[in-house]
Amino acid sequence: MGAAVEAFGMSLNGARRVRFWNAVTAAFCGVLPALVLIRAYPARWRLLLAGFLIGLVWSNGFEYAYHRWILHWPKGTLGKGHLLHHSTLGTPYEPEHVTFGSSPLAVAMIFVVNGIPVILLDRVFNLRLAAGMLIGFAVYFIITEEVHWRIHLGGWLPPGLSAARAYHLRHHDTPDARFNVFLPIFDLLFGNLGAEVYTENRRQPLSERALGLVRAVTEGALVCTYLIVAFILFWCSFPASARRRSEARRIQAEGPKSSS
Repeated sequence: MGAAVEAFGMSLNGARRVRFWNAVTAAFCGVLPALVLIRAYPARWRLLLAGFLIGLVWSNGFEYAYHRWILHWPKGTLGKGHLLHHSTLGTPYEPEHVTFGSSPLAVAMIFVVNGIPVILLDRVFNLRLAAGMLIGFAVYFIITEEVHWRIHLGGWLPPGLSAARAYHLRHHDTPDARFNVFLPIFDLLFGNLGAEVYTENRRQPLSERALGLVRAVTEGALVCTYLIVAFILFWCSFPASARRRSEARRIQAEGPKSSS
């Protein structure tokens, strides 16, 4: 018993250091490039807000794809490492495998994989959304890793996230479903809430099934509203950008005339 407690303490202390430096790395990799972009290519607040919302949705989709197809590919290196996260559940060594990134370098690589194409596309089309998206990446990563840590190690969760613990731990019971940790946007969109959810619903009384249906519809409406708002903000940014470019061209055209 004493050996298990000692092993858990050592595992927890090491994992806390990794979690801290992962958060620092995520903030650095997201906020610093965003500040550089804002300085070099100033954008209005609604473009930053649109980019931030799109970044959150992008991060949720990346989390889903990365978890489902890379971490759960048993022949891959990352998949073999993720098996330790599942196999050490409830053991003294669980904290070692709770952090999303095994090291700050792994976290930095996640931002490189996501950030470079976003910045390149942003500059090619002059969207000026990349700064907000990078901040969204950083915020989503830090919150998700913190929530995941508290789910596994019994930390406090806000009332709105109280169901996240049961939701994620069911993924450990049925690893082929529930790939989002606490915000199941893409789980819902791709129908990966778990087959047993629908089996259990058929066994429930009609009133509980109706209440569950209302909850599901509400969640779906919130997800759709979230995506629609992000799209509207994204779309509304184009007229303002077009007006600014038109005004700049007009000023440039009038410059030689006034000087002559």
